[in-house]
Amino acid sequence: MMLTALNDFAKERGLLDDPLYERKAVDFLIQLSPEGKFLALVPTQDERGRGRPVLIPRIPPRSVNIAAGFLVDNSKYVLGHEEEEPSTRTGKAGKGAVRFAAFLTLLREAVAQTDVPELRAVEAFLANEKARAKALAERSEDEWTGAEMLAFVVGDSASVHQLPEVRAWWERRGEQAASVGRTGLCLVTGRTAVLVKTHPKLKNVPQTQGAGAPLVSFNADTFDSHGLKQGENAPISQQAALGCMLALNHLLQRTEERHYRQGIKLGEDSVLVFWTNSTAEQESLLLNWVDPTEADLRLFLEAPLRGLEPGELDERIFYSVTLAGNSGRVAVRDWFRTSVGDVKRNLRRYFDDLRLGEAKTDHPIPVWRLLKAVEAPSGKELSPDLATRMTGAALRGHPFPHQLLSACLDRLRLPPAEGTLEHEQLRLRVALIKATLIRSRAFSQEVTVSLDKDSRVQPYVLGRLFAVLERLQIAALGKDLNATIRDRYFGAASRNPVAVFPRLLQLSVHHLSKAEAERKGSGKWLENIKGEVVTLLDSKTFPRFLHLEEQGLFAVGYYHQREALFAKRSPSEAQSSNDESSDSAD
Repeated sequence: MMLTALNDFAKERGLLDDPLYERKAVDFLIQLSPEGKFLALVPTQDERGRGRPVLIPRIPPRSVNIAAGFLVDNSKYVLGHEEEEPSTRTGKAGKGAVRFAAFLTLLREAVAQTDVPELRAVEAFLANEKARAKALAERSEDEWTGAEMLAFVVGDSASVHQLPEVRAWWERRGEQAASVGRTGLCLVTGRTAVLVKTHPKLKNVPQTQGAGAPLVSFNADTFDSHGLKQGENAPISQQAALGCMLALNHLLQRTEERHYRQGIKLGEDSVLVFWTNSTAEQESLLLNWVDPTEADLRLFLEAPLRGLEPGELDERIFYSVTLAGNSGRVAVRDWFRTSVGDVKRNLRRYFDDLRLGEAKTDHPIPVWRLLKAVEAPSGKELSPDLATRMTGAALRGHPFPHQLLSACLDRLRLPPAEGTLEHEQLRLRVALIKATLIRSRAFSQEVTVSLDKDSRVQPYVLGRLFAVLERLQIAALGKDLNATIRDRYFGAASRNPVAVFPRLLQLSVHHLSKAEAERKGSGKWLENIKGEVVTLLDSKTFPRFLHLEEQGLFAVGYYHQREALFAKRSPSEAQSSNDESSDSAD
């Protein structure tokens, strides 16, 4: 079903309209006279050093094998360039000479079967070793990388590969090649056709080789059965295999704004790509919500929920596949289909669940950023499938991974990092905890967006009390404070309240008297709030132990009360601020 959907997508978006050609950036044009004399090496790069994208004969798949393109290829094939000199001990030609020979052989095949003067001019140039050396000398040896794409121009005509007679020959050759091979029933299309032996490769999948890796492969005898070899084990036609590859490479292609045209990076080793049978505009809006750029965030502030409103295309199908690289092949970690309308509803719910305090639901946060907030200080990443399951919570409405709750609490137990990002990191971690608790339905009472002064759920009340005690300490010690009680006691207080809170309450008495001595009224309002919170406790005895979900609710209560306290200032603090402003004005 997945391959069928990909093949259909390739057809709908016109990716299979010209299967013998592909669009690639050409860096230089080799300009020749009608007789094949070298005239110039003309660069086509823009101000960023990127070549001009043009339609060229499709380059055959290759990794370690030698397979030349027709009239357009890199400098290793077109000019025989190689970084290292061939070994003189073995007497064998270097790879550059072998690649060049393959390129020249394909060209001579075209020359022998056509009567195109421009092709003969290119052949004359390639057969002249001095002319090729002159072309290479147009740039210094250090400038040549071997990756430069080269094409030919003869006289004032168009590029040789774009001439109508040349295109006609290339298409005839392609039709002949497509008709050669074993035929059978294609599992993707359900039609009898020539079957592919080895599948084309996908590019830009994390953790794969630079040459790419196939999604379907039978490259070892272990994968063969019943005497069938390679692609015969799962028969797919050449056209369908090409369509699947073109569709995925289209989605995975890097653009100026994004690492993937229509994909979401999930950690260092996987990527989620999606498509619909709707419109490209609809897909772009959904991508902007799940993985927004800075420009998208500014746009969402101007137009809240843009793209998530119910629409006439909501019944169209939404497809998603998560791919992970494993050196020589690509693995599918997740695949699902649903409706566009369901994805919109799930995204709205996802952002509502993450909403915390004054944070707005129209401010989407990328999955990678949320997960970055709970990574260990060492930089060690979380389990590879966590990002996939997180995206499932966003797109499919699944519960948030329970592992996320543990990871968030582990980060909160560590001393907070210094710097302006700490407040944002705290918000993201608690937002994840809140969303995880809501989806797991661990508590009968709703986990609220902001401070709930009436809640008597004990872990929530204890978190509130901890925030008040921290604020009292800050009011008492001020600039002399080296570390708050959060730095030292948060982990113990959230796990074993009975072991920590009696001592913290004793310390609060000292903090209150010191705060009042330093600035009258700066501690009294906090003491009043502390009294209000304490009255919500069920008994005078603190719980011996809080389980994981209760620890999470403790963190939510702490954050809610902390934000409320820092938003409110005591009368003496407000008066001090006014006095400072008056002095500054004088």
